Amino acid sequence: VTAFLPWQVKWLQQQEVKRRVKRQVRSDPQALYFNDPIWSNMWYMVCPSVSGVSLLGPSCLLCLQHCGDKNSRCRSEMNVQAAWKRGYTGKNVVVTILDDGIERNHPDLAPNYDSYASYDVNGNDYDPSPRYDASNENKHGTRCAGEVAASANNSYCIVGVAYNAKIGGKVQEHAAGSFGLGRGSRKHPSL
Repeated sequence: VTAFLPWQVKWLQQQEVKRRVKRQVRSDPQALYFNDPIWSNMWYMVCPSVSGVSLLGPSCLLCLQHCGDKNSRCRSEMNVQAAWKRGYTGKNVVVTILDDGIERNHPDLAPNYDSYASYDVNGNDYDPSPRYDASNENKHGTRCAGEVAASANNSYCIVGVAYNAKIGGKVQEHAAGSFGLGRGSRKHPSL
């Protein structure tokens, strides 16, 4: 340890304790609303203190389970609605899901489907549809794609976090639980 003599100290200042507070989105009477039937149950994006959803609905129950404290104000940890209000909805963004495929004709995905962001390495074609079998296990990619870019206000199922983004799927051979990256797509060679 080096000791400094008083004449060697050039500057000294007492540290001040600064209180940091996590910002919250205040209740907004003009909260976002989507006509997708499961929208109000998407507790991680819709919480009563943010969107004005009824405190008695399933959204609140799930949100309270997520927040853990029934006395605290329930709020979305992702703050997605605030991002949407600022215009961040996925517009001009292309996302490719590397998984077991996506249902390109799924009603929530079809409007945002981008064939140029899709490729099936197993079938050596541009159709990323999952290969269904008796176990019906090949649906994870479709679920992931929906969480990312499911269309909003189509009266069907859910709303994606980036509901205006284009979505594609890349099917890779499933070897020992891991996926390789393979080659890019026609229009998006880095995917």
